[in-house]
Amino acid sequence: MDRRRAFTGLLANPVVDRVRHRELFGLVRSPRHRPELVNWFSSRLGYRLVVTDTAARLFRLPLGDSVIAPRRVNPPARRALILALLAAAAAEEAEDITSTQDLSDRARVLSAREDCPVTAYEPDRFPERKLFITALDLLVSAGALAAVGGDAVDRRDSWARQADKVGGTFEVRREMLLRMADPAALGAALRQRGAVFTDAAERFAVMRRIIELPVCLYSDLTEAERTYLIRQRGRVVGWCTEMTGWTLEQRAEGLALIAGAESATDLPFPRLRAVDFVTLVILGELYRDRDDDDVVTETDLLAAVDEVAVRHPKSITAEVATPAARRDRAVELLRALDLLRPGSRPGLWRLTPAAARYRSPRILAETASIEEIR
Repeated sequence: MDRRRAFTGLLANPVVDRVRHRELFGLVRSPRHRPELVNWFSSRLGYRLVVTDTAARLFRLPLGDSVIAPRRVNPPARRALILALLAAAAAEEAEDITSTQDLSDRARVLSAREDCPVTAYEPDRFPERKLFITALDLLVSAGALAAVGGDAVDRRDSWARQADKVGGTFEVRREMLLRMADPAALGAALRQRGAVFTDAAERFAVMRRIIELPVCLYSDLTEAERTYLIRQRGRVVGWCTEMTGWTLEQRAEGLALIAGAESATDLPFPRLRAVDFVTLVILGELYRDRDDDDVVTETDLLAAVDEVAVRHPKSITAEVATPAARRDRAVELLRALDLLRPGSRPGLWRLTPAAARYRSPRILAETASIEEIR
């Protein structure tokens, strides 16, 4: 159904550009779908969908000062986010067509101002220039900048190494630049709490957990949210089916919305890659070693990390060659999938009920390394 594709497409791509996302933008802007999409996001999730002639922007407005959204894997560094804000402010004063160097020069001047409470940007340092490239990529993904002529990666790298005096060329898309920050979201970020969501807070919190997160556990809900879900379970199930067409699994511990296809989720698991295989085996070991409260120790985790290399040496690629790399990547992925959470004190981890879905994985064959399969 086209309306469902538009809904799930907006969840995956909060910024939809008419040029870059031609098909999805057409679905979102269609008179047959646009009013209903706006209503779905507003009345069921508490989000705001803004659609213009050139783009669509979904604002995930906070509830109070918190945002319920999927945990990001490999998020950009905080410094890159700060430089992205500086670059966005610089772009507002730049010409319609600008360059990496021009934005860098403007960001440096802005960061040196006394009223700018950030560490000064130092473009003479290679690490800073690399982070500035990442910052510009973030602005491109937000629709505020558009690369002109492809903005080849090698050209950007040359600028970072000070071998190119101009760098990439960008078109400043002012409408989307000005829509990067929503007033309501900004107010919440500054802890200016309002009463906008008072009457619907429970509905929005429950629906966001089901739609946005891998699983909605009853133990994570407040008493008011659990009461709402118990009373409105039929309506909630109907809404989820109507908006996505996916299956809502209902278990004793909570609910999980199961996507109809791997491409429909932002983090399919397990995929045919070394990190996922290693993580799956580690998870199986942890599930076996958990105590009655589903708690494991850091020692258990490290033992599971070592066991993978012993039992499945062909799965060990360069990306997970060392025990530390295997441990960190596995923890990062398991936490993003909400299968593993920090325990009550340092050195402890707790498996969530959803981890049982992946218990005792059975390896049918191992005829080639993961790296060779790819």
